[in-house]
Amino acid sequence: MKKNLMILSFLLAFLSSCAPTRVVVEQNKYEDFKLSNYSTFDFAQIDTPNDSLVPYQQIVDLLKEKITVSMESRGLKRVSTDPSLKINLGLVVTNKVQQRHNNVSSDPYTYSGQRSYYWEVRELPVNSYREGSLTVHFIASPSNVLVWAGMISEVVPKKEEEKLAAIQDAVDQVFKYLDLNNK
Repeated sequence: MKKNLMILSFLLAFLSSCAPTRVVVEQNKYEDFKLSNYSTFDFAQIDTPNDSLVPYQQIVDLLKEKITVSMESRGLKRVSTDPSLKINLGLVVTNKVQQRHNNVSSDPYTYSGQRSYYWEVRELPVNSYREGSLTVHFIASPSNVLVWAGMISEVVPKKEEEKLAAIQDAVDQVFKYLDLNNK
């Protein structure tokens, strides 16, 4: 019994390590991109005319920190002057509503007067949540040519302490994709 349990846990660990990433990249594009072709990087400087980044500044700073650690662990060095690769981050957070169809067996009929009842199919709100999408662009410098672009979307946790783990997971997924597909 213990041996079967050990084999099962090993199999689950192996399968989860081989699981594909949730990163979306345009098919048959960026196949020539390799991080190893670059030695330095920095983040693109964005000039915003208003305070649109203020609500997300903490998240952007955390993303930059986690991406820097991942890039440096792959041998690239962050420099502020003349980096060979620039990273541009796009972050979109949208409010979503999860819905379901009503069911004739569980949702009541509507009474409309004088022994007249009816039932119709409707969408019923079940839950509301926020979905975040992170787009990562790698831009070759000084030519300013986009050499890789990927996007990952996931539900933004409501609890503050879970947001850091979600950010780390998103960055890990991007670099897992890069490691698997750009050797």
